[in-house]
Amino acid sequence: MDNERIKREQEFHNQIFNDKSRIVTQKFYSIFFLIEDRYVSKLRKLCPKKKVLEYGCGEGSTAYQLAAEKAQVTGIDISDFAIQQASTKAQNIGLAIDFRQMNAEELDFADHEFDLICGSGILHHLDIHKAYAEIARVLKPDGKALFMEPLGHNFLINWYRNRTPHLRTEDEHPLLKKDILLLNNYFIKVRYHFFFMFSLPAILFRNTFVFKPLLYMLHGFDKLLFFIFPFLRWQSWFLLIELSEPKKEIDIKNPA
Repeated sequence: MDNERIKREQEFHNQIFNDKSRIVTQKFYSIFFLIEDRYVSKLRKLCPKKKVLEYGCGEGSTAYQLAAEKAQVTGIDISDFAIQQASTKAQNIGLAIDFRQMNAEELDFADHEFDLICGSGILHHLDIHKAYAEIARVLKPDGKALFMEPLGHNFLINWYRNRTPHLRTEDEHPLLKKDILLLNNYFIKVRYHFFFMFSLPAILFRNTFVFKPLLYMLHGFDKLLFFIFPFLRWQSWFLLIELSEPKKEIDIKNPA
């Protein structure tokens, strides 16, 4: 069953990297720079002279930026087409990045190999139990992991997802609260930051001069509401996850 799921993921991602079929969703990502800027800023501060593993090597890969910051970067992806594209780009711009086709649920790396692990929109494609365990295994005891992931609670976003099944694989599953809380079984320190609830309507103004001022205002409103009413955070579109202090294997197998 797992092999069939992995094959479907590989075929789907080979297709979208080849035919750019998800380009129609780009308008929704016009607001995405708010979370992406924070994600990249954190990674750039952490990565110099560190050994970094990036999940996913698509067009939005940060591998090139991190390598330019003198990090030793390895990038993995289930799609052989993505790996080929990424390797060619790295070669063309003169960066030494080790790109490998690999299943993120069964990493071909030694224990405690990486100082920093990161990825954007990857975990929700995986068996999270296997993925979390592998991240905890290959991350150094003093290492850090950062991921940007979509949430699956907002009914309006789910309404759109249900009407556009061709834009995603049948196996992907935007993360739920229980999926995020499960991280506490694998890491001692888990932090998350929520993005895009009432700020989502700013997308409608993306081609106007009021777009950025409106977005920043609504983003501030989101943060205020999340502080006053924490339960609303789970209605966000995306969250930034920070992980550190991976638990030992014996503690993972026997969570408290």
